[in-house]
Amino acid sequence: MRLGVHCRLWTTGWTNANLDLIDHVKALGFSVLEISLVNLAGIDPAAIRRRAEAVGLSVTTTTGLSPDKSLATPDRGMRERTVAYLKEAVETARNMGAQFFGGMLYAVPGKFTGQGPTADELRWIVEGLSEAAAFARTYGVSLGVEPVNRYETYLLNTAAQAQAVVDAIGAPNVGLLLDTYHMNIEERGIAATVRRHAPSLRHLHLNESDRGMFGGGNIEWPALFATLKDIGYAGVGSIETFGAPSREIPVITSIWRDLFPSPDILAREGLAFLAAQAA
Repeated sequence: MRLGVHCRLWTTGWTNANLDLIDHVKALGFSVLEISLVNLAGIDPAAIRRRAEAVGLSVTTTTGLSPDKSLATPDRGMRERTVAYLKEAVETARNMGAQFFGGMLYAVPGKFTGQGPTADELRWIVEGLSEAAAFARTYGVSLGVEPVNRYETYLLNTAAQAQAVVDAIGAPNVGLLLDTYHMNIEERGIAATVRRHAPSLRHLHLNESDRGMFGGGNIEWPALFATLKDIGYAGVGSIETFGAPSREIPVITSIWRDLFPSPDILAREGLAFLAAQAA
């Protein structure tokens, strides 16, 4: 497994002003940088690729949809615009050298209807992601569907719910992105969930139970890493938490206090902790 870190530990949205972060992440000791594709207009994939290749850093990509996008909506125009965005994001990911694009690809974080997912909403998600997956396959890019906790979405909260969508799509380049933070809320046993869904696992977000400093929380790290060894997981395990000031992130994630002294301290000590667990 390669250990990575999400750019949103330092920045709310990627632009060319963040290119120095590539060198910084490499200097911290990570082998992978995860880049948010929420704002495609601010991304120069060729510049990212050149800089990453120059320092020997791999890149991977994720997203959460902006408020004007969703697949879980009766608005056909919005669904079509969302699929178009997903296709453009896939092309952007490939042009920067990434082979994975995942996250909450299906709806807007923090948006609720007051009830659980309907059959129509799930059907629209499958239809939209199926089209995006077929496009991604031509680029050699895999998609990861991420289940997110009940406080951030009503659609796909558990690995089993996301697995049902993956199975309905039935494409070889579509699997799961699982996050220890969300699993700690929604699953009965993180290691058991990872083992159960091992054939579909494409990407991992490794976070402490409060998204803060690693160790001392509720995540049973030894059990998880023993399972990852047993299943032969060889993908990316990426730290994904939020350190840059933002008006949107606290509202979506309900994070109202500082969870760590600084982004660099969390990154440096988190990498050391995870590397020790992996060893």
